[in-house]
Amino acid sequence: MLKYCVLGSGIKYTLSPLLHGAVFAELGVRAEYTVRDVPENGLDVQMKELISDFDGFNVTKPYKRAVLGYLSEKRADIDAVNTVVNDGGRLIGYNTDIFGFGLAFDGLCGDVSGKSVLVIGAGGAAEAVLCALKKRGADVTVVNRTYERARELAKRYGAKAAERADGLRPAIAVNCATVGNDGVSSPLSGREDLSELEYAYDLVYSPARTPFMKDCEKAGAKTANGLGMLIYQAVVADEIFLGMENADRKRLFAAAESAVKKELEK
Repeated sequence: MLKYCVLGSGIKYTLSPLLHGAVFAELGVRAEYTVRDVPENGLDVQMKELISDFDGFNVTKPYKRAVLGYLSEKRADIDAVNTVVNDGGRLIGYNTDIFGFGLAFDGLCGDVSGKSVLVIGAGGAAEAVLCALKKRGADVTVVNRTYERARELAKRYGAKAAERADGLRPAIAVNCATVGNDGVSSPLSGREDLSELEYAYDLVYSPARTPFMKDCEKAGAKTANGLGMLIYQAVVADEIFLGMENADRKRLFAAAESAVKKELEK
């Protein structure tokens, strides 16, 4: 039986076993998927166990960059990985967040070449989003609570940075900050000009309709939450784990989505 897990810290809430389990079941693959919730001072010991006992693993907060030092090879466009394949003791790292966001975002917005996109946040998730948006030719401006971080990230990808979103008039807005998890807070101040906003994507997926989405819907925008990205990144990770080509992503997405929605409705 194949063995996989997700590595992180403070992640007892994770839906990863459910997502990957649903994909494996749909494919008829016998695989075990567990959670490794590891404090930062235990990473070295845990990595030795992963190399010795697992065929691969996913990586989430706060280890997407820390795990780079353990890799034999990185096949990711950014300096963060969320999927690692164990090839006989050689760890090969990938980033499927880029693909997960891109697939979900394309389904909402379609062609965004030349369109003005406001990205809120400058952490690891924002970097994956920025990478995907620049590949699509979008005109991106990054806004973050700490302007220096926004400027550094924007410079890396040939985007722009702003201290505030006031004065911008985006066609698309993407929230990469964790604000909204509480179902009350929004990353928008209320001073933004949303008169030309067509679409808004929130990486937060619970609650299903976030305060950010509600604010953007009031401006007439079509919105989506981060559940699509979460599912697609898992589907692409499983393709990598299993060495699959030409996978039926829609079928696998539907199987994982059904399992997650049942869980979230409990």
